[in-house]
Amino acid sequence: MKLEKLRHSERHDELTAKRAEIGQTLAQTIADQLALARNDEPEFDGVVDTAASRRVAELIGQAPTPTPPSKRERLSAMANEIRALRSAGELLDSQIAVERHRAVSAYRSGVAPTYRDKMKAVVEAMRGVHTAALDLHGLTKALEDQEVSVESLGFFSPSILGSPTDPYSSMARFFREAVEMGLIPKMPAELDYR
Repeated sequence: MKLEKLRHSERHDELTAKRAEIGQTLAQTIADQLALARNDEPEFDGVVDTAASRRVAELIGQAPTPTPPSKRERLSAMANEIRALRSAGELLDSQIAVERHRAVSAYRSGVAPTYRDKMKAVVEAMRGVHTAALDLHGLTKALEDQEVSVESLGFFSPSILGSPTDPYSSMARFFREAVEMGLIPKMPAELDYR
């Protein structure tokens, strides 16, 4: 059966793309943090940014050399960035879930009548199967009541259906669910609880 594919909104697609981008940034930041943490580079004191050092730089025509952040400061900044990226990812995940739920809900509403029609067709076919099984059961019982063995007739029992008069059989459960779903108005009398 051909069925139209579920389509998500533009917002969903934008959020999903942004989530993938944040996931990649997060993975790279974690990898960078681990690489920096494992790096045994010595810590050097940076250039002290004083008025005197700024004046010297000005006199020689160069920009003052900024003090580079220490390894500890860089690791701390990366940890803060990782926390922020994870929070952003969680927020996007919840927004994506809302968008996905909206799309699925709308899609389900559109396909519900077709699904219900197909279910009705199955229930009607099973009613025919049940009627045929009930007729076979009636014939078998009538023969056995006259002490005629049905085994010699090549007896075949559709045991997967259960007894057509057993209110606890799989067929009875099937029809009970069909009634609950409103697919049929009532249970076959022979399968209803007495």
